[in-house]
Amino acid sequence: MKTKSILITTFCLVLIMLCACNGKKKSHDGQDASVTEMKADIKAKKYPFEKGIVYQKTSAMGIESNPVVYFDKWGEWEATETVIEMEMMGQKMVTREIEITKGNDYWKIDLEEKTGVHFNRPPAISPMGMDMEKISKEMLGEMNIELLGEETFLGYPCKKYRLQSDKNSLGMEYLLYGNLMMKMKGEAMGMPVTTEVIKIETVTPPAEKFEVPADVEITKY
Repeated sequence: MKTKSILITTFCLVLIMLCACNGKKKSHDGQDASVTEMKADIKAKKYPFEKGIVYQKTSAMGIESNPVVYFDKWGEWEATETVIEMEMMGQKMVTREIEITKGNDYWKIDLEEKTGVHFNRPPAISPMGMDMEKISKEMLGEMNIELLGEETFLGYPCKKYRLQSDKNSLGMEYLLYGNLMMKMKGEAMGMPVTTEVIKIETVTPPAEKFEVPADVEITKY
């Protein structure tokens, strides 16, 4: 199960990196324009709600899971809890992980092993790394992203995008409500990936979800 967990984590990280690489545009001083624009617009919101809980279902590399995302402060605080249950060689395996983001602080914790890591990283405002509510048509073209139209999903008016990169063997369709990814489907490196929101609750999430459990040993980088 440990190997499966590492594989799915690595795959998701590679997918995020591929999307980010496709979305990079250099400004006149050589800095990534996506980073520059994110710093300039400090009011950009990762979620269209101030606080809430998002329930998802995900399939990647043949492994299915149901992540639950807790968020506050329009997404400045975020905690994603994932439980994967599998049966291998007659034995039931369980992996429980939580990723916590508070500003630039990020923790990834294995709740079964009681270990985790902590480091600083700039948070992404959306799966593409850009504020999709304010992005221009010109920028979409430079990022190899096509706006396909609009679609209602779970009662929310969403925009549908397609990201294509032959260089990275990446082809994805995204359904976004603001910067919130409601649905993703496609292939990365020849492997099918799907993510879908199944329910949204606009409630105050449990405060403990944003805190590192006291019995977890954290390594800081």
